[in-house]
Amino acid sequence: MKFSIDRRYLQDRLSTAARAVSPFSPLPALSGILIQVKDDCIIFTGSDSNIAIQTTIIPGELNQLRIDSTGSACVESKYLLDIVRKLDCDTVELELMDYTLVRLTTDNGTFNINSSSADEYPVVDFTRPKDHFMLTPEDFRQIVSSTAFACSDKESKPVLSGVNFHASGNELHCSGTDTYRLARKTLELNENQSFNMTISARTLNEVMKSLSDSDPIDIYTDKRKVQFVFGKTIIQSRLLDGAFPPVERIIPTEFSSRLVVDTQELSRAIDRTNFMKNANVHLIKLDCSEEGVRIKVRAAEIGNSDEKLKDAKWEGEPMNVTLNGSYVLDALKALKGERTEFSFSGQLKPIRLMDVDNSSTLMVVVPVRSFD
Repeated sequence: MKFSIDRRYLQDRLSTAARAVSPFSPLPALSGILIQVKDDCIIFTGSDSNIAIQTTIIPGELNQLRIDSTGSACVESKYLLDIVRKLDCDTVELELMDYTLVRLTTDNGTFNINSSSADEYPVVDFTRPKDHFMLTPEDFRQIVSSTAFACSDKESKPVLSGVNFHASGNELHCSGTDTYRLARKTLELNENQSFNMTISARTLNEVMKSLSDSDPIDIYTDKRKVQFVFGKTIIQSRLLDGAFPPVERIIPTEFSSRLVVDTQELSRAIDRTNFMKNANVHLIKLDCSEEGVRIKVRAAEIGNSDEKLKDAKWEGEPMNVTLNGSYVLDALKALKGERTEFSFSGQLKPIRLMDVDNSSTLMVVVPVRSFD
């Protein structure tokens, strides 16, 4: 195995494959990157047994790839990437010396890294599933940024650590929830589809980091796994087991009152009091009436605040409602609109948040029972 390549291009491709590598893997081989040099291309593979990333390099002007001999090896990911990142050169040559050593050669010197046989690397099945649909990079980024933040970070119910993709007809509903809040993005597909799958939020974030702006994303899926294919890269992940909760039931449809606020003004007001927490929870109280809307915060060991929102319009009977300020702030950031509408069904019932000018994204937050 011997080849030379542009250093920056090599670093970029290694970084992509390394995103799937876990230093805590029970299998030593999975802490490395599998390098396969063929006659017409080089393939890098990284995996932690749940996520696998395979990226291919073919000779071209940008990468200056020259393949001298074929072969394969498995090299510790963090060591290889660290050396390539810090090399002070334009091109680098990699050569497998004696099946246990990979040598990197530049104009200034050589670096030897211990390697292992490619046969020790677990077989990763990249067989392409049958079901297929496509998304643009922009649509995919909107889905992830609008939903993944609301997923649970607890291991007690794994299905809640992912985003549910539910297609019916030509509509795709993407939902993330930790049972205390819900984030949902709806998109229109080019053709009718029917599927219901939940994809790990970690996988979606890794795909988003690897995307370019030019390549559309081909998504292939079956009952067990999902593949994201773009450019010369494949990111594959197991689907999360378990039934995703029927979130449609908690999205309110009838409302008794309504609040429209300037998104940035409310975001800044919440952020200003972020340090006022009770048991590490930032609770805010919205005091709403036609005379005005006030945001109040009280932390027994820190202090309190009382601030009136300048640009807010309330419709309905006066109401006081206590919310998790962090959840509201996350929702406002995800909505990204200039003005946000809060729709209320009752004192302690779920509240719907939407961008006034864009109904494709909605958030639901559950009020907190307050005793003051």
